[in-house]
Amino acid sequence: MKTLKILIAVSLLTVAAVFVFEGFKKEKGKEVTGEPSPEVLGIPIPKGGIEIKINDRSYQAQFVVVENAQAISLLPNFEEKQTSQVLLEKAQCSVLVNGGYYTSEGSPTGLFITETKQLKRYIETSLSNAVYSINDFETPRITRLTPQDPLRVALQNGPLLIENDEVLKLSLKRDEEARRVIVGVTGENETVFIIIYDANSVFMGPRLQELPEVLELFEKNSQIDLADAMNLDGGSASSFISQEISLRELSPIGSYFCIK
Repeated sequence: MKTLKILIAVSLLTVAAVFVFEGFKKEKGKEVTGEPSPEVLGIPIPKGGIEIKINDRSYQAQFVVVENAQAISLLPNFEEKQTSQVLLEKAQCSVLVNGGYYTSEGSPTGLFITETKQLKRYIETSLSNAVYSINDFETPRITRLTPQDPLRVALQNGPLLIENDEVLKLSLKRDEEARRVIVGVTGENETVFIIIYDANSVFMGPRLQELPEVLELFEKNSQIDLADAMNLDGGSASSFISQEISLRELSPIGSYFCIK
């Protein structure tokens, strides 16, 4: 049975809050108990998480680390537009994370490969300037262009946030506050899925231009070193569900990562 290393933060309630994290192995189907989380607009707010303070705003970050890329699938939901909860149960995922942008006509905005089948080719764009992929050796990568070796999974999205351990600076003409979902890859070839949001309004979060600084603080507080990272779809079309947290979408997600 494949296992995931799930890292969930426990906050220490002090003035200069310090967070200590211990990874643990989570087996599929393990029961999770505890008191219900409080809700905002009927949506449960996850307990704990990493607190990230930037520009007088406080955000929460939850994350999942996947050691084995074989456990990750990228699946389409462009036409079906099923809810993430239905998709989670249908695909029997232990963790579900939304994928990338999609058009109003119901197709991905760039390169999309699911289980070696290419649904759309790479399209050059300044915003979606990165590709998360898994090749046939089950090696996850984030690159600016499409890798040339055979790929089982590939998703073009962006912007690129970290490249070769260097946090990039963004300059955007249009930007807004929204919940953000990020995929990263460590130097040990682990895939890290991260969701960042305002604890008082779970569909709100940092501006895209703030994400590089947010990720620097995330790496410091979580002690996770991201070699590369890129932005996924966010805001109302974002979803992040595991046995520990459940942050679901308001509008349909076009695709999703299923981790078994």
